[in-house]
Amino acid sequence: MNFAKSTLSCVLRTLLTERMGVCISIFMSLYFIGCSDQVRAPTEAELVAFEEAGSIKPTVDMDRIQQAKLKTGPYRVVSGDVLEFTMPALLQAVTAAEVQAAQAREEANYPYLCRVRNSGTITLPGIGRMHAAGMSLSEIEEKVTEEYRSYVTLEPSVFVRIAEYKTAKVYIAGAVTEPGVYSLHADQMTLSYLLTEAGGISEAGAAVVRIIRSEDKNNGTSPSEGKPILLPVVDTNIPFQDMALEEGDTVVVEQIQMPLFSVLGLVSKPGNFPYPPSAEYNVTQAIAFAGGLDAVAEPRYVTIYRLDEDGSVVRVPFELIRDGEFTEALGTPIRPGDVVAIEHTPRTRANATIHNLVRINTGFYVYGRDVWD
Repeated sequence: MNFAKSTLSCVLRTLLTERMGVCISIFMSLYFIGCSDQVRAPTEAELVAFEEAGSIKPTVDMDRIQQAKLKTGPYRVVSGDVLEFTMPALLQAVTAAEVQAAQAREEANYPYLCRVRNSGTITLPGIGRMHAAGMSLSEIEEKVTEEYRSYVTLEPSVFVRIAEYKTAKVYIAGAVTEPGVYSLHADQMTLSYLLTEAGGISEAGAAVVRIIRSEDKNNGTSPSEGKPILLPVVDTNIPFQDMALEEGDTVVVEQIQMPLFSVLGLVSKPGNFPYPPSAEYNVTQAIAFAGGLDAVAEPRYVTIYRLDEDGSVVRVPFELIRDGEFTEALGTPIRPGDVVAIEHTPRTRANATIHNLVRINTGFYVYGRDVWD
């Protein structure tokens, strides 16, 4: 019986000794590799490439914007408008009977209606055809007066107004209160007026206004394949420039898609987080969104991954803690779409292994800093 007990005791001591030997070997290995993170500092060229990297953004063609810029000044008559002339009735008489009738009228002036033809001309009694499209009302009055001056001894009084505007249909869709088809007068064919008619940009805001010209659609290309005019939006609800519209134009107000940034790795709550357009986040705030750094692994480095316009990924590591003090890297700005990764290094893996090894075998918690310090 004593022999059995002695043999069992010997076996247990041997197993314990072997286990302790393994633990000591693991511990010594971790000790020699655990003090170093083995992270290479970025070069100056890598930092420059990181700052210059940026995600793909819609291209704003300023040449097309200038071509479609809003023309200010008096209203210019267009084909399809109906003009009403108020002038002496005698000027409208072309036969002897009409002259007598005009002389017998009590009214000194009499209205005369005519439509601007597709050729841009109008027809007036006695004058015949006269070009009017593209002219202001005052210019038309002056020209008509000049034409009639050879028929009368006194300069006639001529007044003209728009009796009926030509209407054009434009379509608006996207992030507006009331999308749909709108019929606008020629003097209302502007982006700002159309947005007003559609109830304005919705509360969610817009990122860009896309104007698809009628000629682009007539080319047989789809809206995504054509060459629309892109207008950035200021403060999520105001296009930075008003523009003249054309009949058949389609205006698409693209809603803001809230950009995200990601925090991965040795943090308490990794995940994706919204990046509002008005925000300017840095590494400290990104880590705070993720609940802070892992207390066991105690990471000292962060790597930021950024997508460049050509589709490549630019990565730069930053040292967060040096000699027990926080560094300026905590203030490094991050951009929408960035991935903030707090990755394992040899030191953080050693910290986690020591913590788990001691906890499992002794029931006590030991942190890496207790060993290295």
